[in-house]
Amino acid sequence: MPVYNCERYLSEAIGSMVQQSFTDFELLVLDDGSVDRSVEIARQAAERDTRITLVKGPHRGVVSCRNAGLDMAKGDLIAMMDADDIALPDRFARQVHFLDANSEYCLVGSRAIRVDSDGSPVSCWNVPETHAEIDGRHMRGESGAIINPSIMMRREVVLRIGGYRAGFDSAEDYDLFLRLAEVGRLSNLPAVLLHYRLHAKSLTFARAETQGRLARLALQDAWTRRGKAGLPPAARNIPAPASTEQLTWDWARTAFAAGNFGTARKQAFRLLRQRPLKLKRWVFFIAACLGPLALQIRRICPYRVGPIS
Repeated sequence: MPVYNCERYLSEAIGSMVQQSFTDFELLVLDDGSVDRSVEIARQAAERDTRITLVKGPHRGVVSCRNAGLDMAKGDLIAMMDADDIALPDRFARQVHFLDANSEYCLVGSRAIRVDSDGSPVSCWNVPETHAEIDGRHMRGESGAIINPSIMMRREVVLRIGGYRAGFDSAEDYDLFLRLAEVGRLSNLPAVLLHYRLHAKSLTFARAETQGRLARLALQDAWTRRGKAGLPPAARNIPAPASTEQLTWDWARTAFAAGNFGTARKQAFRLLRQRPLKLKRWVFFIAACLGPLALQIRRICPYRVGPIS
């Protein structure tokens, strides 16, 4: 679990590890030079549970942290986790069972529920289950076929291909999945085993640009390694929200479309408090309050389309 200034969510993330039904594991919390209370929170957790080890270090980036964890780990299987997410109690048990029963697979992930910064559900993140579907999407340059903090993989295989590659921070997981697919099989379990946190800190425009550029480079390398000519057209770039307001609007609309009306109502109310004279915000807030009934009232559909106002 790499950690960098994540004091707000870290206790909950560690708690979800401690509460796993599969108990034979070690948790390596790798601090990446945090300047908030993250180290203190992790240290207190380690004092309460001997399975937790805190590793402090200077700020060096997520790739270095992940590789340090791979080198230090004692187990044959490695589960990745982010410091702002929540693993459901049976995650480890289900994934260990799958890998024990399927020796040809070197990695398994799962579906997830996207949650907002408060932990309220926004939408379900569905992922393909078969190796062919997963690798096919990756080789077309499409993202999201595997959710990195949901994965469990075989340590020996990951080390054999060199671990996470330096210089690919923010696209290091995509690059790893492409290389793992060349030596083994990948899968996703159909169960939801993770709550994936959405928050403004993780969605900066600069990071989105860098991620797209490095992902394209990883894809080009994969096509070269596999002896494929050319390169698929670049996937449509979806820019990160330009502001916290835009991000809140996106969460609200996505939650409404997914039937999570409580989350939509909460986010809509936040938008309304910021600019109470905007008609579209009132329309959307009323729709969120009506919930399923609003889906039947076509006259109030402007909340479904268009930018924030």
